[in-house]
Amino acid sequence: MKLLAVDIGNTSIHFAVHERGRWRSHFYLSTHAPDRALKRLVIRKTKTLRGYEAAIASVVPSRTAAVARCLRRQGLKVTLIGKDIPVPIKNLYRNPRQVGIDRLLNALAAYRRVKREAIVIDFGTAITFDVVGKKGEYLGGVIAPGIEISLEALFKKTALLPKIRLAHPKNWIGKDTVESIRVGCSVGIGGLCDRTVEAISKKYRLRPAVLATGGYASFMKRYCKSVQSVLPDLILEGILQAYTKKQS
Repeated sequence: MKLLAVDIGNTSIHFAVHERGRWRSHFYLSTHAPDRALKRLVIRKTKTLRGYEAAIASVVPSRTAAVARCLRRQGLKVTLIGKDIPVPIKNLYRNPRQVGIDRLLNALAAYRRVKREAIVIDFGTAITFDVVGKKGEYLGGVIAPGIEISLEALFKKTALLPKIRLAHPKNWIGKDTVESIRVGCSVGIGGLCDRTVEAISKKYRLRPAVLATGGYASFMKRYCKSVQSVLPDLILEGILQAYTKKQS
């Protein structure tokens, strides 16, 4: 199978080429880049992808059409996951349409990996917790503000707090304002994650595998005792599995 998987997130668009059983290459673009930048990137990067198919998972509807159009112009057949094909997972959300396609794909890939109940913590624009049951069903989840959102809110909604770059704090009690914010956005968010996993596990009598994914997953691993594995590209596995299911 020759596949270009495309993950359109709130912050960035991730393109990944899958061939001969492995991910061969990756390239990225800001989700909010102008169409001309998207067109240039797609033309440059897909010159060698004639005959490939593309599978798109998007949580930004306003960008989906533009990406799909660029890929089709390069001769790729495009499949939209969630529209052209469903995510093959039982969705127990009260209103199933409210669940982001990325969350369902993470849940699907997590269960295929561990073959048991799991919690996926996605450290993206938001921090999401997605809970997978013993039979692979999507039970629901939790949404919290992401790290970048938290940093931006502190800067914009306060008079004296600066805009900072995230880094690992040297101490767990800040000795200046910058370090205090860094402690809050690492140790503090890590505590939120561990407490959420603990509460879900206790309430629903689960013994889940806890997997972390998303852009800040590796950074946050040291602050989250509950996280067992970091899988930055878990959603790509979900895209591949959903697409493969369609082909079978």
